[in-house]
Amino acid sequence: MQKKQVRRHLKLKSFLIFLMIIIIITLIIFYLFQLHIKNIYIKGNNYLSDYEIIKTADIKNYPRIFKVSSRNMEEKLKSLPLVNKVKVKKNLLGKITIIIEEAKPLFFNRDSSIYVISNGKMTDEYNFTGVPFLINYVPDNIYERLIKELGKVSREAMAMVSEIEYSPSKSGDITIDDTRFLFRMNDGNQVYINLINIDRLDSYPLIYTILTEKGVLELDSDNERVVFKSYKSIEENKKKESSEGSGG
Repeated sequence: MQKKQVRRHLKLKSFLIFLMIIIIITLIIFYLFQLHIKNIYIKGNNYLSDYEIIKTADIKNYPRIFKVSSRNMEEKLKSLPLVNKVKVKKNLLGKITIIIEEAKPLFFNRDSSIYVISNGKMTDEYNFTGVPFLINYVPDNIYERLIKELGKVSREAMAMVSEIEYSPSKSGDITIDDTRFLFRMNDGNQVYINLINIDRLDSYPLIYTILTEKGVLELDSDNERVVFKSYKSIEENKKKESSEGSGG
């Protein structure tokens, strides 16, 4: 008789423990499904505002965390021209973390009145400051290469460029280099460079610090040599050639 009572007691105890576990799990699930987003953390954005990111991800009203999908938010954010990559993470405390990798604006195309982004996308929805102007027409095949190569140039160097002009080098009617451009810098200097050597533009911030005069840099040569001609010397040569011509 005593053994039966012990068994019944153990069974009842096990049942109560099992019931308690079920209740706890149910409460946790209910809590999670009712849990709203409490905090939103955004990392990596320089051009995009936090508000624009939150609005595009469709979480500005802080909905229930299980009502929103990380994948859906990522797809919505990828629709923004400036977004290269995005990762959305959620945790069980109501925290959303959005990690953005932005593309960078390369230039404003004056002919079409649009900004060109390093990922190849174009937009007129933003107004970027400190972005150079492309001031003339560039053939389509060269234009595509320009976007690709400028995307590799550092932000520091690009921030020093004011205007970009397509300026192929010619000898008479013969084109020698159809990938050459003239970059007018914010400091008053000019830089000739071609797409093959576009990486040399990264050295401009250092070159600028050692220049004692304003002038023209030629970085489009096949060798590593940097050619610099001051505006003063260019003007003196013009006067000299003019006087020699008139004297002849």
